[in-house]
Amino acid sequence: MREILVLFVHLIATVVRLARPGGLRAVVAESVLVRHQLLILNRGRKRAPNLHVFDRIIAGLCTLLMRPARVVRSAIVLKPSTLLHFHHVLIKRKYRLLFSPKRRSQPGPKGPSQELIAAVVEMKRRNPTWGCPRIAEQIALAFGADIDKDVVRRILGMYYRPESGSGGPSWLTFIGHMKDSLWSVDMFRCESLTLRTHWVLVVMDQFTRRIIGFGVHLGIVDGLALCRMFQQAIRGQSLPKYLSTDNDPLYRSHQ
Repeated sequence: MREILVLFVHLIATVVRLARPGGLRAVVAESVLVRHQLLILNRGRKRAPNLHVFDRIIAGLCTLLMRPARVVRSAIVLKPSTLLHFHHVLIKRKYRLLFSPKRRSQPGPKGPSQELIAAVVEMKRRNPTWGCPRIAEQIALAFGADIDKDVVRRILGMYYRPESGSGGPSWLTFIGHMKDSLWSVDMFRCESLTLRTHWVLVVMDQFTRRIIGFGVHLGIVDGLALCRMFQQAIRGQSLPKYLSTDNDPLYRSHQ
């Protein structure tokens, strides 16, 4: 009796929805979506089902014809990795559109050759204490190739891997253990869900490896914004004796 009553109420609700403008296509789309979800869930997998391209197309077309209130109740559950992957793809497309050349007829620079990359890596391997400016200078003297220190830094970051056990702790780690009042500051970029660029400033105590705090800024970072982010990250903390940053000229604002 109870099941019959539920079916009767559902029938009345469906008839009322059909009588509304656009009700027929909404009911048909919802029925197709529910049926397709049953096919996905009945694939016999113990873990979460994998959505194929055809599954996403059907779900997207059906949700365009349904009411927003019904979409929430009929939504297909997505794994967080799927959403993060989709967000990562949107970020890559955003920066590709921003920084890709508009004219594609003329190819851009090809970058350093393989011989130059091998020479930079070999010089760094034979002289581990040399920095990027000196390596660039020696490459220019030895081969006559005009190479910038930033290009050397990118080459070493991609191709140079120091041998295990050959180095020891870095100079920053060594100083951090010798000084009990040394903070390190670094800044990185992240994208919000709506693809708005946020800059994050992180402050860490080198001695204890403890994160002091974070400072977040939306948009372009200048000297004033950097100081504001730093004050936001260290609020409630006493100032250290030493502060370590990289060579970005933007960090001169803290002086």
